[in-house]
Amino acid sequence: MSIRAAQLYKFLDWFIPPPLSRERDMRQRAHMFLLSHIFGPFLGNVISVYLYFLDPHPGFALVTLALSISAFWVFPLLLRLTGRYTLLSVLSVQNLTFAILWGCYHYGGVSSPFLPWLLTVPLLAFFYLGPAYRARLIVLGVVALNLVGFYVFYALNKEFPQHVPLSSLQGIGIVSSLCAAVYVSMMAVYYANILASQAGLEAEVRRHLATAAELRRATAEAERAGRAKSEFLARMSHELRTPLNAVIGYSQMLLEAAHDGNNQMAADLEKIHTAGQHLLNLITEVLDLSKIDAGRMELFYEPVDLGTLLTECLESQRALVESHNNTLTVEFSDRLGVISCDVKKLRQAVTNIIENAAKFTHDGRIVVAAARASHDTEERLVVSVRDSGLGIGGADMPKLFDVFTEATDSTPTKYGSAGLGLALSRKLMELMGGSISVESELGVGSCFTLTLPVTPQDIECNAATPIGPTLAPGDHPPRGSVLIIDDDPESLELTERMLRKEGWETLVARNASEALDLARSALPSLILLDVLMPDMDGWELLRALKADPSVAARPVVMLSVVDNLERGVALGAADHLTKPLDRERLMSVLNRLAAENPAASNVPQRFRNMLEDDVKSLLDPSTLETFSA
Repeated sequence: MSIRAAQLYKFLDWFIPPPLSRERDMRQRAHMFLLSHIFGPFLGNVISVYLYFLDPHPGFALVTLALSISAFWVFPLLLRLTGRYTLLSVLSVQNLTFAILWGCYHYGGVSSPFLPWLLTVPLLAFFYLGPAYRARLIVLGVVALNLVGFYVFYALNKEFPQHVPLSSLQGIGIVSSLCAAVYVSMMAVYYANILASQAGLEAEVRRHLATAAELRRATAEAERAGRAKSEFLARMSHELRTPLNAVIGYSQMLLEAAHDGNNQMAADLEKIHTAGQHLLNLITEVLDLSKIDAGRMELFYEPVDLGTLLTECLESQRALVESHNNTLTVEFSDRLGVISCDVKKLRQAVTNIIENAAKFTHDGRIVVAAARASHDTEERLVVSVRDSGLGIGGADMPKLFDVFTEATDSTPTKYGSAGLGLALSRKLMELMGGSISVESELGVGSCFTLTLPVTPQDIECNAATPIGPTLAPGDHPPRGSVLIIDDDPESLELTERMLRKEGWETLVARNASEALDLARSALPSLILLDVLMPDMDGWELLRALKADPSVAARPVVMLSVVDNLERGVALGAADHLTKPLDRERLMSVLNRLAAENPAASNVPQRFRNMLEDDVKSLLDPSTLETFSA
């Protein structure tokens, strides 16, 4: 579009009210209406001026004609003021028809030079009102009424008035025909431009539709690729975690045995165990990032004592902090209390930040502070971790939370980090509606601040039921029997050895049918159930166990390579543990469940079986007859 055309449309748009300009077709018809009413009177008044010089005594007839032609200039202003486009269009058609017939009546009759203009009436009506059937009827009715009026005037006077001799109107006839041709051509050119723009718009729409189809195909391909990636990660997670379960578990057991004798062997085993834990953390972080990016990470809210939770996070990293000769300072508010949140994800985010500070601070100080703060009528948990470590340069700040990114190129090599912890922590906090911010100065230190909206709980924190182990160090846990259901021989043997060492009686099952039979006959205190089973997966087996009245009350702990606590709880599981099993976490869960179910756990299985046999013998009919005799 040229600059002049753009300026013309801008001028025309000034007359169009906003309600009309929102619809494209209405705006185009309004443009036609305005063009004809702004430029048309110039052509029509050329004839009026010509007649003024031809008529020796110009009077009422010529003045009325000139006024009716000039009245078209009023319509654009009325459109802006009233917005009654349809009404003004009908009135405009009426005014045009009147001007044409009035000119014909006073200047030449049926031979009048104004008569060719009558052909423009239906054309303009089509431009103004569109091809609607009702609009056509209205226009035809207006033209018909005016023709009737014209005939009535002629019938009453029996002849046409002669203001100018008919022979003198030949020149004005040529002028009038030229003006009508110019007028119709102007409107036709504009209409052709509209059609051309519509054709271009349709072509653009077709291109957009083709692009949208390509985008849909690309989206479908991306979704298929995402599903394939998720399936690959899930399979690889299982394949990697299964041998890791053995590496970490056996190294931990050997490490305990080696501490009594060979110090060199203990150091080597410690390295193996540490490397296995590091690899496990990397796999877990990659899977969590993948689940968040795929939109499959879910939140599981439960009440938690903030002080206890944050203390656990600190204790898990205390060894790393002290190994770098750092001083750890804790500044917790007295009013942290209990909130409802996703405990696992909050623990993971806070632990990652503390670990990050411990890794990059040597011979320094780490301060962990926590408090509640009010912001815009919303209460928030604010946890800050301040260190006196390396600090972060300004150029590295924008990419600090990117995946596989560290502050400097030498940092990963020096400290063995893959750059996943900070990225995962930010994503977890954003998933829970919170945020992480950082302030840092190179060579001075950094301060990471986690902010999380909290939902207060109307419960008091009970010091006797903290999160984590429910028994004080040195206490002897209640013992009972545990049914381990797992198809992996190494994982099964390792779990069995862990439990036996802690004094638990163990039963093993390698498939679903064997597990169901053993659970019904042995009635174990607790059940450890692996999710991936050959004939029936763990979720279906969990449903079967909970549907059986004889074992439905037995606590079931799900074992899986992928954390899925929400699904387990929904199906009736008492807890969910992620493979490779952490022995301390496993024992903590078993001790807690045993304490919550003393009737089932405190009676060893062999005595319970003997008691059941005695009861059955008492209920035997022959025994009852003997007692009766």
